[in-house]
Amino acid sequence: MSEMPRETTEYDDTMEALRQAENALPDFTSSYDGEIRRLFERIVARPAFRYDPGSDPLYQSARTQLMEAGSRAMRDTQGRAAALTGGYGSSYAQSVGQQQYGAYLEKLGQAMPELYEAAYERYRREGAELQAQLGLTKGLAESERAGRKERFDMAASLEQQRYERGEKSYQKLVTLITQTGYVPNEQELKAAGMKREQAEALRSSYLLKNPMAMMLPGFGG
Repeated sequence: MSEMPRETTEYDDTMEALRQAENALPDFTSSYDGEIRRLFERIVARPAFRYDPGSDPLYQSARTQLMEAGSRAMRDTQGRAAALTGGYGSSYAQSVGQQQYGAYLEKLGQAMPELYEAAYERYRREGAELQAQLGLTKGLAESERAGRKERFDMAASLEQQRYERGEKSYQKLVTLITQTGYVPNEQELKAAGMKREQAEALRSSYLLKNPMAMMLPGFGG
């Protein structure tokens, strides 16, 4: 009579669950995935650099300061010119005052290349910072995934060892019962992952092939 096939045990269920989890390892998520996605979207969505003086705080600050300084210089110049000509409202005074004011506005125009470069440097630096944040966050995510995989591998290895010990105990008990009619105790059954019904079926098979065994002294029933 052939050996009774082994029924599914908790070891088999555990190993099947581990095999399924191992196949899903590349899909391990990370607590940083949302941040990675957000940073990536920000980088992709960044528009090409375009200098807009109206939205440049440095330009606006320089413009305000130069216009105020130009207005003061224009008034001072007009006052001095009026004193020289004897009439504050003379066309000469107005003209030299406007020239003085225009000189300050010209300074604003001369500062444009420097303001442009400063704005571009801020744009470049912001992009570099986003890239650095993305790289750092990816590194943290990979480290987290590696830690999870390491813990998984360790648990799988321990479970594999446990399974192999149980399998070895099971086969040893099958051999013992089918060759001697041995009656295992509960601790032996648990260690082998064998049910009492299985052990009794194996023992019944042994007794069918060895009916005289019942006659032996000390043979347990």
